[in-house]
Amino acid sequence: MARDIELQNQKKQEIVAYFNKLSSVTDYGVKKYTIAYCTAATAQKFFLRPKTVETYIYR
Repeated sequence: MARDIELQNQKKQEIVAYFNKLSSVTDYGVKKYTIAYCTAATAQKFFLRPKTVETYIYR
């Protein structure tokens, strides 16, 4: 079954946007969450493996 490229790209953008939103949270001028926490939370929200989230973010 062929994948819809536009839908796949939209989902990637949604995942990266959620990760960036978590990563940009600051508390008293200091980042509130670590990269590992942001990756794990994003993976859990979208039912993915953390390695998959890393691939989307660092590619």
